[in-house]
Amino acid sequence: MPTITVKAADSATAMDEIWEKLGPDAMIISTSKRNGRIVMEATTETTKPAMAPSVEAGFSDIFKGQILAKPSVTAKAGTSGQMPATALGAADIAGLRHDITQMRNMLSGLILTDLDGVNPRLSASTRLELQRAGFSAASLDLLKARYAGMTYADGCDAFLGGMAQRLAHPHAETLLTKRLIFVVGATGTGRTTMVAKLTAMLREAHPKKEIIAATLHGQNASNNQSLQGFSRLLNIPVCTLSLETPVADFNKMTDYDIMVVDVTAMPDEASQKIAAIKAHVGTKDTGIIATIPGSTSRAMIELTMQRFTDLAPMIALTKLDECETTANEFSAYVEQGALISILSGTKSVIGAAIFASENILLQYLKENFSNHEAIMPTGTGLE
Repeated sequence: MPTITVKAADSATAMDEIWEKLGPDAMIISTSKRNGRIVMEATTETTKPAMAPSVEAGFSDIFKGQILAKPSVTAKAGTSGQMPATALGAADIAGLRHDITQMRNMLSGLILTDLDGVNPRLSASTRLELQRAGFSAASLDLLKARYAGMTYADGCDAFLGGMAQRLAHPHAETLLTKRLIFVVGATGTGRTTMVAKLTAMLREAHPKKEIIAATLHGQNASNNQSLQGFSRLLNIPVCTLSLETPVADFNKMTDYDIMVVDVTAMPDEASQKIAAIKAHVGTKDTGIIATIPGSTSRAMIELTMQRFTDLAPMIALTKLDECETTANEFSAYVEQGALISILSGTKSVIGAAIFASENILLQYLKENFSNHEAIMPTGTGLE
C-alpha cells in the first residue's frame, strides 16, 4: 500500500493534494504542524469493503446507511457455502474504516482552532476581530443586532456604540443630589479614595451645604486612617457608624446636609443594612456606588455584582491611571447588566474623576480597540 507525506499551508490544501495522489480510498495516518505548515501522512487500504458508499454520498447517508445499518448478510455456524464469521467481521471492520476515511474527507474543510490559528489570508470579519480584541462571545451575541450585516468598519463602530449605550448610567449625575451616599467595595478597590473624591465633588456642587464623611463598620471595627487623612485634607468632619446604629438615625440630619459613607462591613451584612436604610430614608435621597478597579478579573466583577445585586449599585471604575479596563472586562459588565457611572484615578483626591457618559465610554472603548488594531500583525485583511 503506497504511503505519501504532503506539506501545505492548511488542512484543506493538504487533503486536496492527498486526494489527487491517492484517490478516494486514501486514509490519513498522522497530522502535525511544523514550521507553520500542515504535514499529513496518508496511505491507501488494500481491502475493499463489500458495500462502499459512493464518493458523492452525503454525510448523513454514510453515517446512517453504512455505519448504523445492520449487516445484510449474517453467517450461521456450520452452514456450508457461506463466508465464515471471522471473514465477515474483517470485511465489516474494513468497511467501517473506509467510511471513517470518507467522513474525514468531508470534514477536511472544518478546522477547529483558536483565534490565533485562523488563516491570515481570510478577509476581515467584524465578529472575529471583536473577539480577537477580547470581547466575549456572550456580549457579541447580546449586541449582534447592532452590527449584523454591516461592513467591518461600520460594524465595529456600531458594536462599540451599542456597548457604550448599554453600560453608561443614564442618570449618573443624580448621585450629587442624594442626601446619603454609600460607597461599597472590597478592600483595595479604591473605595475610601472614592469617598474622598465624592466629598470633594459635592463640596464643589453644593458650596453652602454641610457635608460629612462616615465609616459604616461591622463587628471587627478598625480606625480608618485613610479617611481621617482625607478629612483633614478636605477640611470635613468624619464620624463612625456601625451596623447597630438604628435606621431611624440616618433620617435625622440636623448638623449636616449630605453624608458620604465608606462601607467597611462585610458585604452580606452591609447589603442588608443599606437596604433597610434605603427603605426608611427613600430611594430619592439614597445613592449607592460600588468601586471596581480597572483590569479587575471577570470572576471578581461577577462576584462583586452578585454580592451587591439587591442594592443595584452604580459602578465606579477606579485606578484607571494605574491600569485600564479591557474588552473582556467590559464584556463582563455587559453580561452582568452593570451601569457605569464614574471613571476615576487614584493619584489625586481632587479631580481625576468624571461621570461616565455614553460619549466618554464610547471614546474609551474606541481607544482600546484602536490599540488592539495597532498591534495586529500585517496581512490580516483589515479594512
